Amino acid sequence: MHICTSVKKESIDFPLKQGWMVTMARKIDPRMEVLKRMDEVFSSPVLGVLAEPVRIELIKQLALLGRSDVKTLAGHLPQHSTVVSRHLKVLYDAGLLVRTKKERWVYYELNGAAFIENFRRMLETVEEVVEVCECEA
Repeated sequence: MHICTSVKKESIDFPLKQGWMVTMARKIDPRMEVLKRMDEVFSSPVLGVLAEPVRIELIKQLALLGRSDVKTLAGHLPQHSTVVSRHLKVLYDAGLLVRTKKERWVYYELNGAAFIENFRRMLETVEEVVEVCECEA
């Protein structure tokens, strides 16, 4: 069992009549700070982007095929190439793909470093929540 021994204090100013202010200290529960960070993880644009099954399929195909163009990727999915192209743009805008142009063709590949960094930050936050909230690991 983890027992939290450090408690931060926050100052709060309360206005009184005639412009006087009273400052009071309030204890801040460290669990609330970690839960705020967890909210950031769950509202992460990356998780939102990955909530679409077609995008997960595109990531799998890029992992198998490597650098590919829209036509090649669309050949492995039931969606039309215009739909695939839109999903690739969303993944690119989220920083999960690298895009290169060669003449009139656009090629996509996974941005491995961005993938790792995004999920590393998410994992670190979840680990903090488990530690601070005394969850079974």
